[in-house]
Amino acid sequence: MSLVVCANQEQDGSTIRNDQSIYSAFSFRNTLSSTYKIPKNAQVALQSCKVNVDGRVVFSKNNNRFYQYLGTKLDRDGVTSPQLSDTTSAPVITTMLGPTDAPGEVEELSVNDFANKLQERMRGTTYHPNFKEKTEVEVLRNASSLDFLGYKTSFDANGSTANVSAIPADDTFENFFNSAYDSTSMFDYTGGVFTRSGSAADGTAGAKLPCVAICPSKPLSLSGGSFTVNISGATGRANGSGVPWIVGLSRYCNTTTPSGYYAPPYAQDRHQKFQSTQPNKNTAFCDFMITRGKDSKLRVAHATMNDQGEITMTGIKYQNASSDFTDILNLAGKNYTDVRFTIQNEIVKAEIYDGGKGLWATILEYDPTATDVLNFKPVNQSCWCMHPVLGVFSSSAGRACSLEITEFDAPPLTKYNPKIREGGGWFETLNLQGVSHKECAELEDRLIIRGGQGAVSSYTYKALNASSFAPEYDPVLILDPSNVYRGTPGANGRQLLGYNNAIVDTPVSASASLKIFESDFAPTLTSSMAMFVRLNNFGQKCVNSLTGNNSKILAHLPRFDNTQTTGRLYFEPQNFVWLDLDNPAEMNINEFDISFCYVNEQYATVLTGQSIVCLYFREKPM
Repeated sequence: MSLVVCANQEQDGSTIRNDQSIYSAFSFRNTLSSTYKIPKNAQVALQSCKVNVDGRVVFSKNNNRFYQYLGTKLDRDGVTSPQLSDTTSAPVITTMLGPTDAPGEVEELSVNDFANKLQERMRGTTYHPNFKEKTEVEVLRNASSLDFLGYKTSFDANGSTANVSAIPADDTFENFFNSAYDSTSMFDYTGGVFTRSGSAADGTAGAKLPCVAICPSKPLSLSGGSFTVNISGATGRANGSGVPWIVGLSRYCNTTTPSGYYAPPYAQDRHQKFQSTQPNKNTAFCDFMITRGKDSKLRVAHATMNDQGEITMTGIKYQNASSDFTDILNLAGKNYTDVRFTIQNEIVKAEIYDGGKGLWATILEYDPTATDVLNFKPVNQSCWCMHPVLGVFSSSAGRACSLEITEFDAPPLTKYNPKIREGGGWFETLNLQGVSHKECAELEDRLIIRGGQGAVSSYTYKALNASSFAPEYDPVLILDPSNVYRGTPGANGRQLLGYNNAIVDTPVSASASLKIFESDFAPTLTSSMAMFVRLNNFGQKCVNSLTGNNSKILAHLPRFDNTQTTGRLYFEPQNFVWLDLDNPAEMNINEFDISFCYVNEQYATVLTGQSIVCLYFREKPM
């Protein structure tokens, strides 16, 4: 029997992390000055191992998942209102491994880098447009700024004073009717003016093609944001020409129905006609819509779930107490020049400008005393991010008619993109993942959202906070699976983030829209990830069943000893596990290649400083 001592460096003084040379602590080679002979039919075993585990956060799919909830805080008894069905929100999953990370990857970060990563991941899975890009995560330390205490997480929102003018730039609208028309030049959008192509003659197929488009560049602010469209001026002449038109707000649909229509996967797969009226022969999907029909009458509609679990466009009679109208408005020969949507959190207000009187008239706004068939649905999590939709139809009065956007208020977002995962709203992200038909449909099927029962709802729509600044919502962290905040399977981030409770819903401080949470304890800077030592240039047989491949793993190392979990750790097995090298003849060795890994065979780069591995070699006993 013989002993071989391998080490990456002479002493522990050097702690350069992630050194990519042959001397790094997690992967190194020792080259011999003379040949070392190993007898035939030899065996190898680990005699002892010494490593340095630095104080970094190590996580993988086994401890990186939690959920965020943004909405009305629930009663934890699971019975008393409000419960989840009494709200317009749902928990959303946040994983420390993002869309661009390898699914089986293990990450090792300093506490500062982990805080930055946590902030990035929480921002990515914050889907409300006024809360996006506002979450901040810092390392929490004591008064001397030395001792690590956990993390400080600050939730904030862009309020009404932060709204910015975001009239869409030229050529940013795209077809939003049927994918069959994606390559058809049906419209032009320049300088805020949306113009239908007038090339097709009356009576031809081209004249009848629906011309409906959406601009996905920015979402409307839900902190008092307004979307105003001129319908009758010199550059907005659709209404003055008597042409049917649509002004709407809609979530962005990355996919189409089987028949090619731009709508959620759970929409009725055909052109939708309003249930109570028919303003146009064919209309488009919008969450909220103001439209002029062929009969010149003004109507409003929204997208709600029917009894078959399908979302469909539904017309609304705008004669509740909030409306300035007692009957359907006929626009023929009238001096109405503009229409406008304004949103205060969940409350949508639709207005029209009376040029003769020089004032805005309310078409429809939430009336808590009205039956649900006389109210817009509340803005809910599936349609938090809404974009401008414009449509101009054709008639004998004119084909090349236009609408002009004169106002569109957006929150000051810098990375918004509903066409990528976590770049836009909740619906858009799940739509890209192919699962929106389940979670979003379940949300929109809640009675308080779909309505249509002809009764006064017990639900009171949420507006802005007391200062009329930002949406009246509370952030909640769900760190273990919860029966109250349902739909949180696999949550396992409580220890990683340093909290005692599975539900964290009470901030340590709150003012206006800013709510701050702090860890209850300092998370342990060690991982439950098992670590292994490998002997890479020998023929020992080992199979890693997790990866399904052969491996060079020699032994399993614990991540702790009896006294500590980080720093210098020493491991010496009580019982040697001898592995056959399967060498029928004597071997001449001039190099030892050692590395440390996790069970997925990824390097354990959490190691630093000096690593020592002592190996026993012997001829196999007969």
